[in-house]
Amino acid sequence: MISTIKHYKKILIAALIVILAIAVLVVLEFNRPYAVYADGTKVEAPYVIKAGDNELLLVKDAETAEAVVKAVISEYTPEGAQINYIAVDKKLSVEEKNLSKDEEPPMVLKKKEAIEYVLQKNSSEEPLFSVTINSDLGSLQDYEAPTTYEESVDLYKGDTKVKAAGNNGNQVVTNQVVSVNGTVLQNEVIDTAVVKEAVSSVVYKGTKDKPKDTVYADYSGKVIGSGNGATIAAFALQFCGNPYKYGGTSLTNGADCSGFVYSVFRSFGINVPRVQSSSIGKGVSYSEARAGDLVFYPGHVAIYIGGGKIVHASTPATGICVYNARYNTILAVRRIVE
Repeated sequence: MISTIKHYKKILIAALIVILAIAVLVVLEFNRPYAVYADGTKVEAPYVIKAGDNELLLVKDAETAEAVVKAVISEYTPEGAQINYIAVDKKLSVEEKNLSKDEEPPMVLKKKEAIEYVLQKNSSEEPLFSVTINSDLGSLQDYEAPTTYEESVDLYKGDTKVKAAGNNGNQVVTNQVVSVNGTVLQNEVIDTAVVKEAVSSVVYKGTKDKPKDTVYADYSGKVIGSGNGATIAAFALQFCGNPYKYGGTSLTNGADCSGFVYSVFRSFGINVPRVQSSSIGKGVSYSEARAGDLVFYPGHVAIYIGGGKIVHASTPATGICVYNARYNTILAVRRIVE
């Protein structure tokens, strides 16, 4: 009987100890400090991300904290770049947060929220920290084909014509890029490597003189063009001795009277009619005649050269020659240039 009582006593004491231990654990658990998510979920051992001595934010564990730091650095790194070095002005570190039961539970951010928070803060005028990245970045770029020129006697000066079209080439251009928190501060080309050679285009360039603008006959009693009549007369004189040819306009191989006048003035960009009319240009008296004026006779026309003389395509027997202006009846004197 006595042994049975002793046995129950031991059981009772053990039960009381267990109950007491549970009570202590409950009290300790109730008083243990913690952090919370925005939805109120508790986090008992959060980790803090620090920049230098400054605590930036809390996340649930070390793995998440390190993933946040890595993601932020990656966000600031140019895609496809070869990193030369990364420098952070305030050392980034990860450590367990010491919580106090006497303070309000601090806020814990989820991974995505933490990354967005850091990027937003670092884009402000007062960033949490600065990440400087020096990297080499290559890109494939086209470059324009050069143009070479060849002279052409078939084209007028100032005119061009494509002989052969070229093809652009491409090359890998390597830039050294320096950025701070994703903002590029320096970007310079350090190397180029041709992948496909460009093919030059070939362009003809004209060398022929452009003809003078043609001025057409005027029957309104005004001069046709501007110029020096003496120069025209001197030009006409150089063809003296060349043959007369009915219907011809060649100053060297043969011309008739109107063909001679037509070709002389045509050489100065003035188009007098092939069949002469005594009503073209400005009428003047013979006493006012000067070099370059046209002198009209019955069925004939000549160029006055001054001093009472004319130059004209006379007859098949005499060809182009100088005559006395009064060799025949003068019907009209017309001024072509002023």
